[in-house]
Amino acid sequence: MKKVIFTALFFAFSNLVFGGNNWTNPIIRKNPFEDLRKPIVMKLSPFHFFDRQLSITGELFGRDYKRSLCISLAMIYADNSKVYDVGTSITLERRFYPRGFNPDTSNRNRNTATGFYFGMGAQVGYSEYNDRTNYSNGYYDPMTGNYFYYNDNVTITSAWITPNITLGYQFILWDALYIDAYVGGGVKVNDTKKTSKNIGIDFSRYYSDPDILSRYYKGVVPRVGLTLGMGF
Repeated sequence: MKKVIFTALFFAFSNLVFGGNNWTNPIIRKNPFEDLRKPIVMKLSPFHFFDRQLSITGELFGRDYKRSLCISLAMIYADNSKVYDVGTSITLERRFYPRGFNPDTSNRNRNTATGFYFGMGAQVGYSEYNDRTNYSNGYYDPMTGNYFYYNDNVTITSAWITPNITLGYQFILWDALYIDAYVGGGVKVNDTKKTSKNIGIDFSRYYSDPDILSRYYKGVVPRVGLTLGMGF
């Protein structure tokens, strides 16, 4: 009887020490990264401030976090002594994450993750622009001997659509912060019109050679950006 009791205690102790010890027989736990991904992410583009825009993006993920829908709204506004530039735009983009988000295995706490994606979408927008410092006409006052210049007050309206493609990399840090960096390009189709309250204006002298950053530019355009956001 003592041998039976001793044998039972030995096996119980062995199971407690060796079977329940995580070093010799680790328990498989659920990947803590599952808690990092959020179904909705709201982002802000800091670089758009330099272009007189407030751009806010919402990204909605599917259940497997391998697809998402991005909706970006931008408000253009500047009304001062130098420029009048107002408008709005909306961008819709479908994103695909081939591998989803992968936790950073080099991080001990597993509180970071990354995801590569490619996207296809289009932007539509409308704006009105007037360079109030463009004084192109003038006249000579023989009484004073001075030249006086005045602005023709030419406003250009632009309505555009830009289909585009994007390649990007998104980082998740500290369970909530999202950093989204992307590059790509598109083709901007732009319908522009020039108007002025003055009569007899030579419109060909205004906005005839827009650069690639102008609202009224048309043609191939780059798509480069960085957004910061939070997951909910």
